[in-house]
Amino acid sequence: MSNMFLQQLVNGVLSSGIYALFAVGFTMIFGIMRILNMTHGDFAIVAALIVVWAVSLGSGIWPAVLVAIAATVAVACLVERIAIRPAQRFSGDAAIEMPLIATIGAGMVLQSSAALLFGNKAIVFPYSMIQFERMGGLLVPRGLMISAGVAVLLLGLMEFIVNYTSFGRQIRAVAQNRDAAKIMGINVTFVTVSTMAITAVLAAIAGCLVGLSYGLVTPTTGITYSIKGLVAMIVGGVGSLRGAVLGALMIGITEAIAVTWLGSQMKDMSVFLVLLLVLVLRPSGIIAVQGGK
Repeated sequence: MSNMFLQQLVNGVLSSGIYALFAVGFTMIFGIMRILNMTHGDFAIVAALIVVWAVSLGSGIWPAVLVAIAATVAVACLVERIAIRPAQRFSGDAAIEMPLIATIGAGMVLQSSAALLFGNKAIVFPYSMIQFERMGGLLVPRGLMISAGVAVLLLGLMEFIVNYTSFGRQIRAVAQNRDAAKIMGINVTFVTVSTMAITAVLAAIAGCLVGLSYGLVTPTTGITYSIKGLVAMIVGGVGSLRGAVLGALMIGITEAIAVTWLGSQMKDMSVFLVLLLVLVLRPSGIIAVQGGK
């Protein structure tokens, strides 16, 4: 196994941590609302750009990150209230189509607003770690290493919350059957909004990690991560948090193989090739979940 391949493999595994944060966010919202929240990737870039803005005003990096997370949660709750919730009132096929269109529209508003305020160009993140650490003959990106560690901690926390807490049981009850959850006395609206807020926190942290790892963000960077997060969710198995993580890991490794053997221009295309292969061989994903679609 060549050193180049090992180098790219390490990069792919580490970058899969950020992909997993996006995939888990998509999975949780789909599980609760049965919609694809296409603004999820844009929430991440909103947070990253707020950090840029706050630091430019003289704020320290940690206060800026906290402000960014809080602002992103507020934006996510606003999107849920004025875009997603009204769109969910439709029935039949429109119950799927209208929320999807609403979130796409909300995402375009966020992207255009960001471009208007910051310019439609690459923006330097105020604190980045694009340096490399030499480990056993390999150059390991310091930012991606930290991002992967943070992602593992957050994903472990989400696994604990969903499976071992009272709120997690409410999330699973609403995901399984909203009407039955209401009959059992669960406040479905509270669970929905709270889940939206939690996934916004994941997106905000993921956006900051993107800036930390690569040093640059743009108003449209979220589109790429939205696509890869969605593919990871589908590959892993719609509705499964662990499947979303496995799907993200598979995407990272696939990108590493594509870059090594086919060139960097095949990096993004390889993700869709994996998606097509999984849809043909195992349409339910790596971890099939009852009710997942």
